[in-house]
Amino acid sequence: MSTTFLAVFAIIFIILFRLLNVNSSPRKPRIFCCDTSFKECIEKICNTELAEYYIPTRLWGFSGHVQTILQSLIGRVKCPWPLGERVYISLHDGSTLTYDLYQPLNQNHDDDITVAVCPGVGNSSESVYIRTFVHYAQCHGYRIAVLNHIGVIDTIKVTSARIFTYGYDANIATQCLLKWQNFQRFYLYILTENVKGIIMKHRNVLLSDDVKRRFGLNEREIAAAATLPELDDAYTRKIHNFPSTNEMYKWSSCINYLPNIEKPVVFINSLDDPLVPEVLLHPIRNFVETHPKALYIECQHGGHLGFYEGGLINPNPLTWLDRILVSLLGGLAFAHNDIAMKKSTKMTM
Repeated sequence: MSTTFLAVFAIIFIILFRLLNVNSSPRKPRIFCCDTSFKECIEKICNTELAEYYIPTRLWGFSGHVQTILQSLIGRVKCPWPLGERVYISLHDGSTLTYDLYQPLNQNHDDDITVAVCPGVGNSSESVYIRTFVHYAQCHGYRIAVLNHIGVIDTIKVTSARIFTYGYDANIATQCLLKWQNFQRFYLYILTENVKGIIMKHRNVLLSDDVKRRFGLNEREIAAAATLPELDDAYTRKIHNFPSTNEMYKWSSCINYLPNIEKPVVFINSLDDPLVPEVLLHPIRNFVETHPKALYIECQHGGHLGFYEGGLINPNPLTWLDRILVSLLGGLAFAHNDIAMKKSTKMTM
């Protein structure tokens, strides 16, 4: 009996050891950029976060899975609740778009800057990680406008037949998430149930008899959908009038619009993000290595929107992501002013 118990204990210990990835060590963020002057501008302001090692919470922070799950279930430590003004906009199809506007709490710099924040799938200004960043940015003198994805906040009525869409490269992302490798199918199930829950929560509008008749929707197919592609085939593509989910994913994926970006841009990802596999990061690396004023920061650890740091068990109240994002705002403002000054100098010569 004792031998069997020890064997089971050993197996559980090995699984936990591998899952928690405790044999890993802190790493410095890797920076990809072909524009030396732009990189130098960013590094002047973000030197602390980019030059030092990112040190995740020791016991569990080296696991992308744990970081992702804790971010989803708990969010941030001691999360504030900023007070803002809600703005309502009526769109051409009858949808009601809202965003929350938060004013700066301190004026730490001369520039009057408004930061536009688009939360992740199924999130809003009420999401814990968004609230933490908003408050931190307010304290550093920034005004913040946060988009609320349609259908996410219970107190905001849905006024048309649609909710939100999502991007990066949705075709490749869903192909990866359909696999069982690295528990990706588990995360796909959670995402599917979250989106399905939003649809069912507003079914009196989204699945009214008129809407079902007009778009050819089958409520049973929507309720029975087990994956996002199945749900999008039964509901989303029909609402947006696409002949297939592949066509809709191509339209909604931001990867297809990267060549149109002319403004300075910075991307951040972790290699252990279970929702954004490394195959999706290759086009980002290629983009920043061939386009000026573009930079990509890649961390070994951090999970999906986690990036908890410090401590043995309890992490610091602020995450590495909160700190680097606010630093990047200063870096981008500095780069913008540097570009404007060089243009002005050329014009006067």
